Amino acid sequence: MASETTAGARWPDPAEAPAPADLARCVHCGLCLTACPTYLVTGLETESPRGRIQMARLIADGRADLTPAIQAHWSLCLQCRACEAVCPSGVPYGRIQEHARAQVQARPAAGRLALRLRRLALRQVAARPRVLGAALAPVRRFAGWRLRGIAERLLPGRLRTLARQLPSNQGAPLRLEAAAAGPAEGEPVQLFAGCVMRELFGETHRATVRVLARAGARVEAPPAQGCCGALHAHEGDLAFARRLAKANIAAFEGAEGAIVVNSAGCGAAMKEYPQLLAGEPGWAERAAAFAARVRDLSEWLAARPGLPRGAWRVRAAYQDACHLAHVQGIRREPRALLAAAGCDLIETEGADTCCGAAGLYGLVQPGMSAELRRRKADAFAAARPEVIVTGNPGCHLQYLAAVREAGLGAEVLHLAEALDRAWSDSRAPRR
Repeated sequence: MASETTAGARWPDPAEAPAPADLARCVHCGLCLTACPTYLVTGLETESPRGRIQMARLIADGRADLTPAIQAHWSLCLQCRACEAVCPSGVPYGRIQEHARAQVQARPAAGRLALRLRRLALRQVAARPRVLGAALAPVRRFAGWRLRGIAERLLPGRLRTLARQLPSNQGAPLRLEAAAAGPAEGEPVQLFAGCVMRELFGETHRATVRVLARAGARVEAPPAQGCCGALHAHEGDLAFARRLAKANIAAFEGAEGAIVVNSAGCGAAMKEYPQLLAGEPGWAERAAAFAARVRDLSEWLAARPGLPRGAWRVRAAYQDACHLAHVQGIRREPRALLAAAGCDLIETEGADTCCGAAGLYGLVQPGMSAELRRRKADAFAAARPEVIVTGNPGCHLQYLAAVREAGLGAEVLHLAEALDRAWSDSRAPRR
């Protein structure tokens, strides 16, 4: 990126600045406006993709400084990348935002302490499995506590919201050495476990392993794998994201078969490792080979013949995870799998609009996150699904809070859990 940076730009970190070629691709047509969640809520140009790009242009041209106001507008962006899916000019908005936030990392105009604390937590907790495991152990115990409901009512507002998001049925974390399953002669598949997903969604991972095995896969999980780096990249900590990407590439290089991911955010980040490591000598080809192997769970399953059919007759509402629909372009496959499993699929309003989870967004922007969660709850109340299905852990947590806050009876499941339940009858006919 450094070679494309404007010479007179006022970027604090020119080497990580948004590329002028990326900024120039926006022609301000406005098609992104109605796809952007923050614009839909506020109606403000400054909270739209083209508005945020214009701010970056002003800084790059030396016509503006990186002010607290500009940083606040960037911070309100969810990085859902819905704008990219509708942009006729192919503006790489996600990449622009990551490099814009790298400038905030270099010289924060406000909230310096909060930024440093988040960076510390992401580097020293989320990216270190043992530390993360120790930090989340009491959270898991609280989630399964029989007096949890009483305790939640005693918590202050924001803590109560966070508590309501916790899944109560996930059990212990996934042990990578216990993930091996499937027929010895089956197609080799490498399971990516992630960081928070591995610690808080153990049962989702176990359901994923069972589903893959029933689809004929020989499942393995390389023990040296770790955090994908998506949260770090979204925060603008690109140097550390590159470090994590290199570690994962090295961990999976000696393993055979597709790398299957059941977290939309992780999958999108891993498919974009070639972009992240484009300027790293010796890593371009390795990153490209790695990314070519990455498959979302629904993507891998949909390409397999002879999957079990099911007769799970429930009203199910599938909600598109942003980084699955907008970044990876995967929309049809999860719905087709659920329909084949016997579900009565119903579409809700705004199924592909961001729910407001967006990694750390609920902590950093609780107001906007709550408004987007409320809109999802209203859509669920109107459609009355029995089951809400998602493919991303952050969305899963947000929907758990949404149904509880709205007093709805819908169950929230990951796609792997839904298929595992639908396929549980071994007598199910095969297609």
